[in-house]
Amino acid sequence: DGWKLVFSGDTRPCEAVVRAARDATLLVHEATFEDALRDEALAKRHSTTGEALDVAARAGVNRVVLTHFSQRYPKVPTLGGADGERLAGIAFDLMTLNLADLERLPLLNRPLQAILADPEDVEAEE
Repeated sequence: DGWKLVFSGDTRPCEAVVRAARDATLLVHEATFEDALRDEALAKRHSTTGEALDVAARAGVNRVVLTHFSQRYPKVPTLGGADGERLAGIAFDLMTLNLADLERLPLLNRPLQAILADPEDVEAEE
């Protein structure tokens, strides 16, 4: 009836994190690169958003918070599909999270994507 928190640190996807995160209440996983930059993630030994979500799904976690986004790339990751939208939350500076609110974490994703969107992308859509 307790809770379990797992923090990946900087890493490529690996079975050690999957095992450690098995049935965790919350996994905090770095997702430095978007999926299109997988080769760069490999070279720099980081994870893409999709890879972090895959680790979370394979571990059967309740929720995953994606963090450690590179300043050189888009500020907000694309969560790719219903599983990502349901399972993941996007970390932001000074974020605090009450475990009682964990189920509502994914509800923050769309507002955060709107708030943190690149102004050039917003202008292009208009």
